[in-house]
Amino acid sequence: MWYLAQIHPPPDLVVEVDITHTDIAKNQFYASLGVPEFWRFNGKGWRVYTLQDGVYSEVALSPTFPQVPKAKLYGFLATAKDDEITAVQDLRAWWQAHG
Repeated sequence: MWYLAQIHPPPDLVVEVDITHTDIAKNQFYASLGVPEFWRFNGKGWRVYTLQDGVYSEVALSPTFPQVPKAKLYGFLATAKDDEITAVQDLRAWWQAHG
């Protein structure tokens, strides 16, 4: 596994929108890959997790993007329901101003 991780390291962050409520334990899958940060939106709320000792723990803010408030993510999803291009453009503009 170490050898594969050197050639194909895991992503720094996984963002998942899961409104179907699958029974698949994706957090365990991502943890086994060594993904350090995992965001999940379940149709009602955002949760941000960080990997600590092989297990995800929920945190209030993303260590990767602490300047991005969850309210901004909710706004992005609301806009994306109607217009994905506008949502991405708005998020990019916000990031340029605040990132």
